[in-house]
Amino acid sequence: MVIRPQFVALDSSQLGRIAQDKFSNDASRQEKAAAIVRALDESGSILVLCWHHLQELFSHDNTEVVAQRVHFIKSLPMVAFPRSLRHETVIGSVIDIQGHEIAAAFNDPDADLVEVQLQANKAMFHLGPGSGLIGPFMETWPELKAAFAQQAERTREIVAISRSNFAGMSDVKIVNLLKCKVRSPEDIRRRFAELHRQLASDIRQRGDKRIPDADRTSSDFLNSVRQLGEEAAGKPHPVIQILLTFGIDPSEIGPETTVGDVGAMASFKKKLAILNASLGLPWPELTARVAESRLPCGVIQSAVAAHRPDSAEWKGSDLPDTYLACLSAYADVTYVDKRTYEALRQARPKLPKLAAIVRRVEKAADYGTVARNLTDRSNSAASEP
Repeated sequence: MVIRPQFVALDSSQLGRIAQDKFSNDASRQEKAAAIVRALDESGSILVLCWHHLQELFSHDNTEVVAQRVHFIKSLPMVAFPRSLRHETVIGSVIDIQGHEIAAAFNDPDADLVEVQLQANKAMFHLGPGSGLIGPFMETWPELKAAFAQQAERTREIVAISRSNFAGMSDVKIVNLLKCKVRSPEDIRRRFAELHRQLASDIRQRGDKRIPDADRTSSDFLNSVRQLGEEAAGKPHPVIQILLTFGIDPSEIGPETTVGDVGAMASFKKKLAILNASLGLPWPELTARVAESRLPCGVIQSAVAAHRPDSAEWKGSDLPDTYLACLSAYADVTYVDKRTYEALRQARPKLPKLAAIVRRVEKAADYGTVARNLTDRSNSAASEP
């Protein structure tokens, strides 16, 4: 009999604190870090890591802290990580996890959400020592460090823009937009000025405090939107032209389809196109067969976004926290931050699909609680007849 290890996914902040304690000069803190490593080993558990863990862990400004985290990961005798679509032995991200799901959904068009999860899981994870996982990162560390910083900055902007309802149009139906007349150039300029004031204000007041220039972030985003609108305005049917630009056929638009729905559809189509560069599946069949509602990661991310408790500050960490929540479809137990935990707690009774795919999700303010939970469950299992 082959006994599968228990896969345990921790929050990035917990991993960071373990590394900090492991290399502390305080003997009690060193013992606390050693205790969770023992608990993992004695309970037959393996840590699950993904690209987003490493991105958060290695983005710290203090090089000594980063070095501690690198050495901690290297010290782990065995870890599990999602396979990259391009390089099988390189750690993957939630995008790669979605790629495995898309391949499973494409190969079996009749598979429901749970079956897609089961099929994707068969080829999802690679096992190896932490030292092997870290090796490729160290070879290109200067470039990666710069890329991590750039991505962190972009993530803060994405969260702020996506959480702001500056346009107030997410509930507007597309059929109603099709009936509207094209605005005059002066009216368009006035409207964009209003949107800029509102978005910049939202970013200043509620965006991640590390965003250096709310006006620039707002202006850069709206300029790209304006360019798209100007290109479409010269066509006979501007709204239809915008849909086509996003890869959405007008036949996909129903009488109740809203601007918010189109945004979600466009985002998914773009994601499919990016992933298909690695998958190489026929595009017409891919878009016809695979819907986001059949992909566990898509269902989880949508649920977290819809039910995440509002907060005074829209932190950039909300996005990677949502990505890490996707591990709950594949890890035996996933520890998440308190806001993500609350989002999933509220969503599960309302979304039967979500409840069917999410495994055990927990929160722990201190990683010592994780160690005790692993030990208690291990002892409980050993005492069962």
